[in-house]
Amino acid sequence: MEIETIRNIIRKALEELVDKDDEIFKQKLPKLGKSTEKERKLNRELHETALNHRFAFYLENGLINKNLTTYNVDIEYNRNFSNPKSVKMEGIKIPVRPDILIHKRMKTSESDSHLLIIEAKKGKTSDHDIEKVKAFMNDTDYKYKYGLTVSYAFNQNQVETILYSKSKNNKIEKEKINVKRKSYS
Repeated sequence: MEIETIRNIIRKALEELVDKDDEIFKQKLPKLGKSTEKERKLNRELHETALNHRFAFYLENGLINKNLTTYNVDIEYNRNFSNPKSVKMEGIKIPVRPDILIHKRMKTSESDSHLLIIEAKKGKTSDHDIEKVKAFMNDTDYKYKYGLTVSYAFNQNQVETILYSKSKNNKIEKEKINVKRKSYS
């Protein structure tokens, strides 16, 4: 799959998330020590898995619309056949549970079976999230073609994402794909 196709699927899915599920963005993230009890309670109740589910739903619809139905979209997928999913980071193989995967389950022999690995956060994505995405792209067990980090609500004006891809010389490159959020008064 070409980068333009995956870029368009991601952008469309994010636009639908912001448009159709806008209520999840109405609540500003409370600043540490300056939030009300109601803000803390709502923020605690809105788990990032709920956001990831909706984003995965729109990604799956995008794949269907492009007739790419051989791919599966999974959240918190923690198995590699009968083994726990693990990836080498900083020289050590660690167990991992990626936020969202687009892959072909149980079809690792196909060269394009691992399409997109996503790490997403309500707040700012961390260096650890970025390194996990890159590790999945470089790990010989997976070789994900693309990676994506998502920050749903760190910036009050937009959902911020970075798409990672490999150049012809196998170097990981990155580009931003940001989608404006609705403004609330």
